[in-house]
Amino acid sequence: MREEIVTKHATPFRGNLSNADIARLREFVEIVSAGGITAAQARLGKGKSAISLGLTRLEERLGLHLCERGRGGFRLTQQGLLVHSAAVQLLAEIGRFTDFVGATTRKLEDEITLYADDSFVFEFGDPLARAIARINDHYPDVKLNIRMSSPDHIYESVLEGSADIGFTALIRDNPALNATPISTELMGIFCGRDHPLFRADDTKLSYDDLRQHGFVASEVMQEEGFSEFFRGLTIKAIAPTILSRMIMILSSRYLGVVPVEFARHWVEKGAIRELQIDRGRTENTCFLIHRKARPLGLGGAIFREMIAKELQAG
Repeated sequence: MREEIVTKHATPFRGNLSNADIARLREFVEIVSAGGITAAQARLGKGKSAISLGLTRLEERLGLHLCERGRGGFRLTQQGLLVHSAAVQLLAEIGRFTDFVGATTRKLEDEITLYADDSFVFEFGDPLARAIARINDHYPDVKLNIRMSSPDHIYESVLEGSADIGFTALIRDNPALNATPISTELMGIFCGRDHPLFRADDTKLSYDDLRQHGFVASEVMQEEGFSEFFRGLTIKAIAPTILSRMIMILSSRYLGVVPVEFARHWVEKGAIRELQIDRGRTENTCFLIHRKARPLGLGGAIFREMIAKELQAG
């Protein structure tokens, strides 16, 4: 009934968008992304009543009923689905146009936030540093925010919009994300120098030997084949970041899986060693990810392309 009333009594929309209309469309997209008005409060920095009022004014302006909201929860109408899709495209084009105009004068003013796995400074530090140098040389007004974190935190940060680009080995399909495989990292099983297996003969080391000792695990899903291998082991601790996992391995009380390149520093010091056992190594695929509902602006797209090229160059 409400859909008919809004359409019948509202002034017909003529297609001329004001700044206020665009601002309300931005809020509408954020509300949908958050999953409702209540969840969007923190994102928009507004109370429920103010958000609801803005949504009502947008519906009146367009002459459409965009969503159901109330005790039954938040749900887009068919009209709302169409408007949301069009709004996402419109806002992306506005962002690209703004960036393009800035870039033509060599004044690309953008703020780009990149989250990367904390171990990648060891594996991919050089190509990442080269990409940062390149974008700074070409576009010195771009503000870069670089953070190293755990794969789960990176994944969630890109989904919620606090990170524009993620560089992570997290293996989790999500239709809301664009995920491009870009490189791999070799993983191995390590133990500390005071661990009972540190001086074990690798030629005699068996899977059952590993099962007798506790492992520290990550929150990252491994490649399918290695997941089967890992599933039968004894998990005694969880450490979400590579650095926290390494501390547990250095304690010599836990075995753990970490990138081979990352572990090299401690291996050369004699503090840890890799256990050479059949199927004890795996390769994690590393992805560049960003959110589909928040397409990268020109600055983000340029930086992402620079990262990809430098990683592929090695």
